[in-house]
Amino acid sequence: MNKDDSRHFDVEELQTIADNFHRDGFVHVPAVLCGDLVEDLRRKTDELLDDPELAARENMDLHDTRYAQAHKTESGEQIPFILRNTIGLDPIFLQTLELPPLIELAEAIVGEGCRFCGQNVLRNRPGIAIENWHVDDALFYPVPDDVERHDPRIQLPVLWLTVQIALSDIDAQDQGPTQYVAGSHMAGRKPDPTATPDFEGHGPTSIMCQAGDVYLHNPQCWHRGAPNSSDRTRYLMQNQYAVDWAFRRFGWMNRVPVPDEQLRTSSERLLSILGRRRP
Repeated sequence: MNKDDSRHFDVEELQTIADNFHRDGFVHVPAVLCGDLVEDLRRKTDELLDDPELAARENMDLHDTRYAQAHKTESGEQIPFILRNTIGLDPIFLQTLELPPLIELAEAIVGEGCRFCGQNVLRNRPGIAIENWHVDDALFYPVPDDVERHDPRIQLPVLWLTVQIALSDIDAQDQGPTQYVAGSHMAGRKPDPTATPDFEGHGPTSIMCQAGDVYLHNPQCWHRGAPNSSDRTRYLMQNQYAVDWAFRRFGWMNRVPVPDEQLRTSSERLLSILGRRRP
Protein backbone atom coordinates (compact mmCIF):
# COMPACT_ATOMS: atom_id res chain seq x y z
CA MET A 1 0.00 0.00 0.00
CA ASN A 2 1.50 3.32 -1.10
CA LYS A 3 0.72 5.91 1.55
CA ASP A 4 1.88 8.75 -0.70
CA ASP A 5 -0.98 8.35 -3.19
CA SER A 6 -3.52 9.85 -0.79
CA ARG A 7 -4.30 13.45 0.02
CA HIS A 8 -2.53 15.52 2.67
CA PHE A 9 -3.80 18.60 4.51
CA ASP A 10 -2.17 21.80 5.65
CA VAL A 11 -2.85 23.41 9.03
CA GLU A 12 -5.42 25.86 7.67
CA GLU A 13 -7.38 23.11 5.90
CA LEU A 14 -7.47 20.97 9.03
CA GLN A 15 -8.66 23.90 11.14
CA THR A 16 -11.49 24.66 8.72
CA ILE A 17 -12.50 20.99 8.66
CA ALA A 18 -12.47 20.84 12.47
CA ASP A 19 -14.49 24.05 12.80
CA ASN A 20 -17.16 22.75 10.44
CA PHE A 21 -17.23 19.41 12.23
CA HIS A 22 -17.77 21.01 15.64
CA ARG A 23 -20.45 23.33 14.22
CA ASP A 24 -22.49 20.75 12.32
CA GLY A 25 -21.54 17.38 13.86
CA PHE A 26 -20.22 16.11 10.51
CA VAL A 27 -18.08 17.31 7.61
CA HIS A 28 -17.53 16.00 4.07
CA VAL A 29 -13.94 15.94 2.76
CA PRO A 30 -13.66 15.05 -0.96
CA ALA A 31 -10.96 13.04 -2.75
CA VAL A 32 -8.97 11.69 0.20
CA LEU A 33 -8.05 8.13 -0.87
CA CYS A 34 -6.80 6.98 -4.26
CA GLY A 35 -8.89 4.85 -6.60
CA ASP A 36 -6.66 1.75 -6.56
CA LEU A 37 -6.83 1.45 -2.78
CA VAL A 38 -10.59 1.94 -2.77
CA GLU A 39 -10.99 -0.78 -5.39
CA ASP A 40 -8.77 -3.17 -3.41
CA LEU A 41 -10.79 -2.55 -0.23
CA ARG A 42 -14.06 -3.13 -2.05
CA ARG A 43 -12.78 -6.34 -3.66
CA LYS A 44 -11.55 -7.70 -0.33
CA THR A 45 -14.87 -6.83 1.31
CA ASP A 46 -16.75 -8.84 -1.31
CA GLU A 47 -14.37 -11.76 -0.96
CA LEU A 48 -14.85 -11.92 2.81
CA LEU A 49 -18.59 -11.23 2.99
CA ASP A 50 -19.21 -13.89 0.34
CA ASP A 51 -17.26 -16.51 2.33
CA PRO A 52 -19.73 -18.86 4.09
CA GLU A 53 -17.05 -20.00 6.52
CA LEU A 54 -16.54 -16.44 7.73
CA ALA A 55 -20.30 -16.00 8.11
CA ALA A 56 -20.31 -18.91 10.57
CA ARG A 57 -17.17 -17.86 12.43
CA GLU A 58 -17.26 -16.37 15.92
CA ASN A 59 -14.66 -15.23 18.43
CA MET A 60 -15.98 -15.27 21.98
CA ASP A 61 -13.07 -13.11 23.19
CA LEU A 62 -14.36 -10.12 21.21
CA HIS A 63 -17.03 -7.59 22.20
CA ASP A 64 -18.92 -8.33 18.99
CA THR A 65 -18.30 -12.02 18.43
CA ARG A 66 -19.24 -11.94 14.73
CA TYR A 67 -17.06 -11.27 11.71
CA ALA A 68 -19.96 -11.01 9.26
CA GLN A 69 -23.28 -9.52 10.30
CA ALA A 70 -26.27 -10.42 8.14
CA HIS A 71 -29.43 -8.51 7.27
CA LYS A 72 -32.58 -10.60 7.63
CA THR A 73 -35.14 -9.97 4.90
CA GLU A 74 -38.90 -10.22 5.35
CA SER A 75 -38.74 -13.67 3.77
CA GLY A 76 -36.14 -14.76 6.33
CA GLU A 77 -33.15 -14.74 3.99
CA GLN A 78 -29.84 -13.81 5.64
CA ILE A 79 -27.88 -11.40 3.40
CA PRO A 80 -24.26 -10.58 4.39
CA PHE A 81 -24.24 -6.89 5.32
CA ILE A 82 -21.51 -5.69 7.71
CA LEU A 83 -17.92 -6.89 7.95
CA ARG A 84 -16.78 -6.61 11.58
CA ASN A 85 -13.53 -7.11 13.49
CA THR A 86 -11.81 -6.42 10.20
CA ILE A 87 -8.27 -5.75 11.39
CA GLY A 88 -7.86 -9.45 12.13
CA LEU A 89 -9.07 -10.53 8.69
CA ASP A 90 -6.62 -9.00 6.21
CA PRO A 91 -3.62 -6.64 6.39
CA ILE A 92 -5.27 -4.14 4.04
CA PHE A 93 -7.75 -3.16 6.76
CA LEU A 94 -5.10 -2.85 9.46
CA GLN A 95 -2.87 -0.72 7.23
CA THR A 96 -5.72 1.62 6.36
CA LEU A 97 -5.88 2.74 9.99
CA GLU A 98 -2.55 4.56 9.76
CA LEU A 99 -2.96 6.27 6.39
CA PRO A 100 -1.65 9.83 6.90
CA PRO A 101 -4.74 11.73 5.70
CA LEU A 102 -7.04 9.69 7.95
CA ILE A 103 -4.81 10.19 10.97
CA GLU A 104 -4.50 13.91 10.20
CA LEU A 105 -8.27 14.24 10.07
CA ALA A 106 -8.89 12.17 13.20
CA GLU A 107 -6.29 14.02 15.27
CA ALA A 108 -7.72 17.37 14.16
CA ILE A 109 -10.80 16.34 16.14
CA VAL A 110 -9.65 14.15 19.07
CA GLY A 111 -6.08 15.42 19.46
CA GLU A 112 -2.65 13.89 18.97
CA GLY A 113 -2.07 10.27 19.83
CA CYS A 114 -5.50 9.10 18.68
CA ARG A 115 -6.32 5.46 19.37
CA PHE A 116 -8.12 2.78 17.39
CA CYS A 117 -11.59 1.96 18.70
CA GLY A 118 -13.33 0.15 15.85
CA GLN A 119 -13.52 -0.63 12.15
CA ASN A 120 -16.37 -1.96 9.99
CA VAL A 121 -17.26 -2.16 6.32
CA LEU A 122 -20.88 -1.92 5.20
CA ARG A 123 -22.12 -3.43 1.95
CA ASN A 124 -25.65 -2.23 1.32
CA ARG A 125 -27.30 -4.34 -1.32
CA PRO A 126 -30.50 -2.83 -2.78
CA GLY A 127 -33.16 -2.69 -0.07
CA ILE A 128 -30.67 -2.90 2.83
CA ALA A 129 -29.93 0.04 5.15
CA ILE A 130 -29.72 1.12 8.78
CA GLU A 131 -32.53 3.56 8.14
CA ASN A 132 -33.78 4.47 11.63
CA TRP A 133 -32.49 7.77 13.01
CA HIS A 134 -30.09 7.30 15.90
CA VAL A 135 -26.97 8.33 17.77
CA ASP A 136 -24.17 5.80 18.21
CA ASP A 137 -23.83 3.76 21.41
CA ALA A 138 -25.61 6.06 23.88
CA LEU A 139 -26.47 9.68 24.58
CA PHE A 140 -23.26 11.01 26.14
CA TYR A 141 -24.41 14.49 27.20
CA PRO A 142 -28.18 14.50 27.93
CA VAL A 143 -30.00 17.66 28.99
CA PRO A 144 -33.08 17.88 31.27
CA ASP A 145 -36.52 18.18 29.70
CA ASP A 146 -36.76 21.87 30.61
CA VAL A 147 -33.45 22.72 28.87
CA GLU A 148 -33.76 23.31 25.14
CA ARG A 149 -30.21 22.35 24.12
CA HIS A 150 -26.56 22.68 25.09
CA ASP A 151 -25.16 26.19 25.26
CA PRO A 152 -23.79 26.94 21.76
CA ARG A 153 -20.81 28.73 23.33
CA ILE A 154 -19.57 25.39 24.68
CA GLN A 155 -17.75 22.90 22.46
CA LEU A 156 -18.71 19.50 23.81
CA PRO A 157 -15.87 16.97 24.14
CA VAL A 158 -15.56 14.42 21.34
CA LEU A 159 -14.44 11.16 22.94
CA TRP A 160 -14.33 9.29 19.64
CA LEU A 161 -15.35 9.77 16.04
CA THR A 162 -15.99 7.77 12.90
CA VAL A 163 -14.09 8.46 9.70
CA GLN A 164 -16.54 7.29 7.04
CA ILE A 165 -14.79 6.26 3.81
CA ALA A 166 -16.87 5.91 0.65
CA LEU A 167 -15.75 2.83 -1.28
CA SER A 168 -18.29 3.44 -4.04
CA ASP A 169 -19.95 6.47 -5.59
CA ILE A 170 -23.02 7.42 -3.56
CA ASP A 171 -24.24 10.36 -5.58
CA ALA A 172 -28.02 10.04 -5.79
CA GLN A 173 -30.71 9.94 -3.12
CA ASP A 174 -31.92 6.48 -4.13
CA GLN A 175 -28.43 5.02 -3.51
CA GLY A 176 -28.80 5.33 0.25
CA PRO A 177 -26.50 8.19 1.27
CA THR A 178 -25.73 8.81 4.92
CA GLN A 179 -27.95 11.57 6.27
CA TYR A 180 -27.24 13.94 9.16
CA VAL A 181 -29.11 16.71 10.95
CA ALA A 182 -26.75 19.66 11.31
CA GLY A 183 -26.17 20.82 14.88
CA SER A 184 -28.09 17.95 16.46
CA HIS A 185 -25.02 16.79 18.40
CA MET A 186 -25.85 19.78 20.63
CA ALA A 187 -29.45 18.67 21.22
CA GLY A 188 -28.74 16.56 24.28
CA ARG A 189 -31.54 14.23 23.14
CA LYS A 190 -32.03 11.24 20.91
CA PRO A 191 -34.06 11.60 17.72
CA ASP A 192 -37.37 9.91 17.07
CA PRO A 193 -36.16 6.79 15.21
CA THR A 194 -38.85 6.85 12.51
CA ALA A 195 -39.95 10.49 12.16
CA THR A 196 -38.20 12.96 9.86
CA PRO A 197 -36.06 14.93 12.33
CA ASP A 198 -35.55 18.67 12.63
CA PHE A 199 -33.16 20.59 14.86
CA GLU A 200 -33.54 24.36 14.97
CA GLY A 201 -34.75 24.46 11.39
CA HIS A 202 -32.22 21.95 10.08
CA GLY A 203 -33.65 18.84 8.46
CA PRO A 204 -31.74 15.89 6.99
CA THR A 205 -28.64 16.57 4.88
CA SER A 206 -27.58 13.79 2.50
CA ILE A 207 -23.85 13.26 1.90
CA MET A 208 -23.46 12.86 -1.85
CA CYS A 209 -19.96 11.57 -2.45
CA GLN A 210 -17.56 9.80 -4.76
CA ALA A 211 -15.47 6.72 -4.02
CA GLY A 212 -12.43 7.90 -2.05
CA ASP A 213 -14.28 10.74 -0.34
CA VAL A 214 -14.35 10.84 3.45
CA TYR A 215 -16.79 12.33 5.91
CA LEU A 216 -16.19 12.74 9.62
CA HIS A 217 -18.99 11.81 11.96
CA ASN A 218 -19.70 12.84 15.56
CA PRO A 219 -21.47 9.81 17.12
CA GLN A 220 -23.87 12.20 18.91
CA CYS A 221 -25.12 13.76 15.68
CA TRP A 222 -28.50 12.40 14.55
CA HIS A 223 -27.92 10.23 11.50
CA ARG A 224 -28.99 7.24 9.46
CA GLY A 225 -28.33 5.47 6.18
CA ALA A 226 -31.12 6.38 3.78
CA PRO A 227 -32.88 3.46 2.08
CA ASN A 228 -31.01 2.06 -0.92
CA SER A 229 -33.80 1.82 -3.49
CA SER A 230 -31.42 1.78 -6.47
CA ASP A 231 -30.01 -1.23 -8.30
CA ARG A 232 -26.49 -0.43 -7.06
CA THR A 233 -24.53 -1.64 -4.04
CA ARG A 234 -23.30 0.93 -1.53
CA TYR A 235 -19.90 0.32 0.09
CA LEU A 236 -18.84 2.30 3.16
CA MET A 237 -15.84 1.72 5.42
CA GLN A 238 -15.78 3.06 8.97
CA ASN A 239 -12.57 3.76 10.88
CA GLN A 240 -13.12 4.84 14.48
CA TYR A 241 -10.57 6.73 16.55
CA ALA A 242 -10.68 7.71 20.23
CA VAL A 243 -9.10 10.40 22.33
CA ASP A 244 -5.97 9.02 23.99
CA TRP A 245 -7.00 9.24 27.67
CA ALA A 246 -10.33 7.50 27.03
CA PHE A 247 -8.60 4.61 25.30
CA ARG A 248 -6.16 4.20 28.17
CA ARG A 249 -8.92 4.35 30.76
CA PHE A 250 -11.36 2.01 29.01
CA GLY A 251 -8.90 -0.05 26.96
CA TRP A 252 -5.60 -0.77 28.62
CA MET A 253 -6.81 -0.54 32.21
CA ASN A 254 -9.42 -3.29 31.83
CA ARG A 255 -7.01 -5.87 30.42
CA VAL A 256 -5.66 -7.14 33.74
CA PRO A 257 -5.53 -10.95 33.45
CA VAL A 258 -7.96 -12.91 35.62
CA PRO A 259 -7.37 -16.67 36.03
CA ASP A 260 -9.91 -18.82 34.19
CA GLU A 261 -10.76 -20.72 37.36
CA GLN A 262 -11.94 -17.48 38.96
CA LEU A 263 -13.98 -16.47 35.93
CA ARG A 264 -15.67 -19.88 35.86
CA THR A 265 -17.07 -19.35 39.35
CA SER A 266 -17.82 -15.62 39.05
CA SER A 267 -21.38 -14.31 39.13
CA GLU A 268 -22.99 -13.00 35.95
CA ARG A 269 -22.89 -9.54 37.50
CA LEU A 270 -19.13 -9.71 38.11
CA LEU A 271 -18.51 -11.00 34.59
CA SER A 272 -20.52 -8.07 33.25
CA ILE A 273 -18.54 -5.57 35.35
CA LEU A 274 -15.27 -7.04 34.09
CA GLY A 275 -16.47 -7.18 30.50
CA ARG A 276 -15.55 -10.87 30.35
CA ARG A 277 -17.25 -14.11 29.33
CA ARG A 278 -17.26 -17.32 31.28
CA PRO A 279 -14.49 -19.58 29.89
